[in-house]
Amino acid sequence: MIKAVIFDLGNVLLNYDARKAAKRFAKECKVPMTRVWIHFFISPVEKAYTRGEISSYAFYRHAKQSLAVRVNYETFKHFWNDIFWENKGMDQLLTRLKKSYPLYLISNTNKMHFEHIKKNFRILRHFKKTFPSHEVGHRKPEAKIYAKVLKSIKLDAQNTVFIDDVPKFVRGARKAGMKAIRYRRKDQLIRDLKKLGVKV
Repeated sequence: MIKAVIFDLGNVLLNYDARKAAKRFAKECKVPMTRVWIHFFISPVEKAYTRGEISSYAFYRHAKQSLAVRVNYETFKHFWNDIFWENKGMDQLLTRLKKSYPLYLISNTNKMHFEHIKKNFRILRHFKKTFPSHEVGHRKPEAKIYAKVLKSIKLDAQNTVFIDDVPKFVRGARKAGMKAIRYRRKDQLIRDLKKLGVKV
């Protein structure tokens, strides 16, 4: 029996295009797009930032040093955050689901992005509790992030379903004992939830 539904955020509830930020920084810094991409999205400093190990300003300062970013901190935040838009229909789906289930969120994200989303989108109002990686101190698919969430919400893994668009994060949830669905489209998600007996 499913007693809670747990969602990922990016490209499930909100769409995003990180290339938009990378292109802006590449143009500003006059460096190749690949170098910007590595620095901001797959480097050790990015992983440290999404685990909450460094501050937002330290992340900015590191970019200034590594890429010769010349913009001020406020412009940097705008470039970094201006990548999200609503995934239409998901707000209505959450409204229906929360009538029968507590909803939770697990997201690999960072403080700048999460604060921007809280300020500019209403989607987070549906959740009983959120678990962004920068607050938890771990990232998907690390086993500890799933374990910490399950301990916090006081549910057995088998009584939860986790929804994510990234296959390895779905596999991580299943390894933790959770039911898990890979998100592709809203209609597919609804069908898969119904197969698990979830009231949608």
